[in-house]
Amino acid sequence: MPGVNALRPRAVLRPWRRWAIAGAFGIVWLAIMLAGSDFPPPQGFSAIVAGLAGLVVVMGLSIPSLWRAQGKHGRVRVLGISTGLGAGIGATLAMLFALKGSGEPSIPSPGVAEYAIWLVVVTVVGAVNGTLVGAVTVLCRPRA
Repeated sequence: MPGVNALRPRAVLRPWRRWAIAGAFGIVWLAIMLAGSDFPPPQGFSAIVAGLAGLVVVMGLSIPSLWRAQGKHGRVRVLGISTGLGAGIGATLAMLFALKGSGEPSIPSPGVAEYAIWLVVVTVVGAVNGTLVGAVTVLCRPRA
């Protein structure tokens, strides 16, 4: 009869790796956002940090699923999944920020072309981030 640990995948036995990956991406994204913000960051920045923390938790929880997909379907599938998820998250965030508006009444409302450019740019940035997450996840997969 196999031991109790033989029935659990390595990702469950060593969760530090997935949280290290997610935390490292969170720290890098936070540093990039801080570099682009005013000093001191505006009050609304705390909402962005909370959203980033939520994304880090979701990423940490989803990495074992990506590792299982890699074991079943290969590395290319993981990169495709993570790129698609990144693009979806980017598009969702672009739409949420576009709905919120700038908050400045003196700035004229953007037109359809500006919204389309915003949506495409943030979706592409999300896809690139998703690809990076997928690549690091593939490279850091625990070996059986």
